[in-house]
Amino acid sequence: MARPDKISRFLPISFANGNSVRRFGKHCPSCRAMVGSEHMEGIASKQQDKIFLAAQARCPSCGAGFPVRCVITDDKRVHRVLLPHWAFRMWLHMATRNDPQPPGEDNWTLETPQTQAPQGTVLPDNAFVTRSEEVLGRFQGEPINAWIEYQGQRFVFERAAPPSGDARLDASELLFEGRLIYRQA
Repeated sequence: MARPDKISRFLPISFANGNSVRRFGKHCPSCRAMVGSEHMEGIASKQQDKIFLAAQARCPSCGAGFPVRCVITDDKRVHRVLLPHWAFRMWLHMATRNDPQPPGEDNWTLETPQTQAPQGTVLPDNAFVTRSEEVLGRFQGEPINAWIEYQGQRFVFERAAPPSGDARLDASELLFEGRLIYRQA
């Protein structure tokens, strides 16, 4: 079933006669500003050489919300639907139950940046560290000290390092025992 999404993700839709709908917009009933498909959330589907559209629009100018329900024919004429919005939306959900979701952001792949060396400090195992008496809890069976002192500077507990070992550190952070990240106080 096609899930509700931004109407702009469903476009462009082409007809058999070669016409296509690339953009869609409606005037806001409150301020008369043009509201484009990127500000409409709902479903658009081509059924029997007509585009059926049921959406909820939000005007970027005044913030007013209003329903949009229409049918667009292959000659690009827009016809208003007289059914109540909830009934038309329910019918369109049923009519599109076997339609695939439009391609979009879900199919994007992100390039992962090359692993960078941490910018903070990674303490060696033999580093001289003063630990606080206060214990916040335990992580991997070992205590988490509220703060530590290293080379005369105090660092407070920030977070546990991810199990993958890929800890990204800010300049003011240090990795302690390979599992705990402390931030300079």
